[in-house]
Amino acid sequence: MRSGSWSLWAYRISASAGDETVQSFSQIVAINLSGSAVMVVAVVVLGYFMAILLFGTYFSRFSRTINDYFFSGQRFAWWLAAASMVATGIGSYSYLKYSEQGYNTGMSSTMTYTNDWFIVPFFMFGWLPVIYFNRIRSIPEYFERRFNRTARYIAVVILLAYMFFYIGYNLFTIGVALQGMFGIPQLYSVPLVALFLGVYVSFGGQTAVIFTDLVQGIMLYLAGAIAIIAGVVALGGLDQWWAYLPVAHRLPFVHLTADPKFNTVGLFWGEALAGSIAFSFMNQGFIMRYLALKSVHEGRKACLFNVVVTLPLSAVVVGAVGWIARSLVVKQACAGGVLPGLQPVHIENSFHTFIVVCWEVLRHNPWLFGFVIAALTAALMSTIDTLINACAAIGIYDIYRPLIRPRASERHYLRAARVASAVATVVGVLLVIWFNRQKGTLMSMHYRGIMIIIPSIVTALFLGVFWKDFTARGACTAMITGSGITILSLFYPELIRPLAAFVGGAQNQSFIYMRALLGMVVTAAVGVAVSLAERRGSAKDVAGLTVGTLQQAMRSYKGGDPNHHVGRIARKLRVEIDESLPAGTVAVSASVMDRVAGDPGDIVYVCDARWYLGGLRSDHLRLLEPHQQGEDTALMSSQTIRDAFLLADRPVSLEKII
Repeated sequence: MRSGSWSLWAYRISASAGDETVQSFSQIVAINLSGSAVMVVAVVVLGYFMAILLFGTYFSRFSRTINDYFFSGQRFAWWLAAASMVATGIGSYSYLKYSEQGYNTGMSSTMTYTNDWFIVPFFMFGWLPVIYFNRIRSIPEYFERRFNRTARYIAVVILLAYMFFYIGYNLFTIGVALQGMFGIPQLYSVPLVALFLGVYVSFGGQTAVIFTDLVQGIMLYLAGAIAIIAGVVALGGLDQWWAYLPVAHRLPFVHLTADPKFNTVGLFWGEALAGSIAFSFMNQGFIMRYLALKSVHEGRKACLFNVVVTLPLSAVVVGAVGWIARSLVVKQACAGGVLPGLQPVHIENSFHTFIVVCWEVLRHNPWLFGFVIAALTAALMSTIDTLINACAAIGIYDIYRPLIRPRASERHYLRAARVASAVATVVGVLLVIWFNRQKGTLMSMHYRGIMIIIPSIVTALFLGVFWKDFTARGACTAMITGSGITILSLFYPELIRPLAAFVGGAQNQSFIYMRALLGMVVTAAVGVAVSLAERRGSAKDVAGLTVGTLQQAMRSYKGGDPNHHVGRIARKLRVEIDESLPAGTVAVSASVMDRVAGDPGDIVYVCDARWYLGGLRSDHLRLLEPHQQGEDTALMSSQTIRDAFLLADRPVSLEKII
């Protein structure tokens, strides 16, 4: 770096789309910044890195057991998980890809973030209670308990392919973006970012991921708001933005089939159907986020908030800069090529829309520009930490513990989990080499991989949860056949054409989305046919593992009949130590038991009364017979207090779970 100046350079990407080869610009901008401005940007970005690193590693103290490490002891409130999902949902490609889509097609870029509505009831009232009450720790574990061990390890292979693909893809796009913004070669940037991620994920576990993603989510929304406001101000106000936005860009949907790369039919049958089910049902990272909550009820609230509030807001945050960019370019053309206070805005490759617009509207304020760059870095990393933790969970629960060390101590598994996180990070780094050899745009690379991997497993999982007579043989045969046909369609795309024509009414549309639909149709057809042919010959007990048997799942979770009486939360109870009580139990007065509608043997949730901790200091305890030592007193052993991370001098709240 030269003293007194700094050049922001972009990168060159060769992107093939069909028979076309699109060369991006080789230089976004070459405007010199003063030395003080360089220092401001560097301080903001590096300060952010260090703050997140220290923040994440701090939470390693809350991971004493393997359950703490992967599921945070299932202690958190819904709002904490919902807020942290912002950063998990906005990945390393989101700002770049959806700003590009917003620039090209306008407000229809929100379609990919607002297509989860139809799957929400199936998740909230079906899949979530099934996995929560059965204490499922991984998706493959469900496959073994629902079907057999063969199904489990078919699922392990598919799910690890899915997770590693995402880790490698996110690291690859991190390298692309950093090379574009700062000229840092991927050879150096990717390993450094991976090392940074590996440290706080490996030591802090799920708790570190949730709290760092909480902070990063706030950063992402603030930075998005800054970029949007700055862009609107540069245009001259909202009325100017709307006036210069082409009419076609104001529409919420695109044509059903006209654009083979982005059409409503494809987005529903591919992205919405396969993609939404995948994220809700088989994305281990998201599942672990829901399983970190204190109850199924809290998980339902987080899910509803995510679909109704978080996803639509995120769609605006990541896509609006593209809408602004289109208005800027149109207004600039109408004004003869220059707008007051701005350099000419040239977007040679729409993939760089976000970087170009942010640079042009914020370059005069290095503090704000540095903040936006730091937030973009947050987006680049926030999805990977969840995926690394998820891969480590599968490695421990589905490979290491059942196959290698089935009877080891909690401390041993905790060390192994940290090693597994590091291994997942290294594998992701190595996959960047493979991604660099792939051809096509980043969007096409993303969908081409995902739409091959997910169809068979999401279909088998959905059938397993909602159809009691879906057999183990049907599931195994369906997943193998569905995956095989989906991969075969890469070499023989004509396999997809009849289905694509039937669904979309067009013979010449791209198969980027229809490949997923083909895989789902084949998997479902084979699975149903094989299961019906067995004529319910499977004798496997699936009690509690399907939607129709949730009462058995709740009974198993509690170890007795569920108590469905609705009570209130007992707040600000004083903690007193009683060493005669068994660990993992709590005794309260009869009036408190009446308040929470609890009975002896019920599972209750005891947490620090400070709501803003979100359940960081809390635990699920077994309710004992009422005591006679004070109306608002909770009696616990010192071991119970330590295990729950409670502070003896702080009041607690208590509520009945089941």
